[in-house]
Amino acid sequence: MTLNALLDSRPARYLVVGAVSAAANNVIMIGGDAAGLHYWVAVLLTFMVVPPSYIAHALWVFRVRTSWAAFGHYVAGTISSFLVMVLTIGLLRGVLLLPMVAAAPIATLVMVLYNYLMTRWAVYRGCDRATPSFADPTA
Repeated sequence: MTLNALLDSRPARYLVVGAVSAAANNVIMIGGDAAGLHYWVAVLLTFMVVPPSYIAHALWVFRVRTSWAAFGHYVAGTISSFLVMVLTIGLLRGVLLLPMVAAAPIATLVMVLYNYLMTRWAVYRGCDRATPSFADPTA
């Protein structure tokens, strides 16, 4: 199977975007911890990943048009996902006292299924599912 054939699969595309987003989140969380930031502040900084992640999920993973309404749903889902992250990090880092280099990747794994379901809901919400691949989002 070629790479192009593999990336024609929605789950594979989701994993690529998810892996890049997760890596960015982990860099922010671990870097923030190393810089002495409280994990709440680091979690808020991970919000910078949201706009490019939404665009990649909509246009490439699910191949639907972007819209402000769908972005709003994605942000709402992401906020709930951040709650999952904060609770997981709070338990692992704050209660169990694990180092952030362990807590952040574990929290990332906890969020994977939740994020897939949330993202699918957000980008399909109120859109035309027949939109061709990589449609012009301004059209």
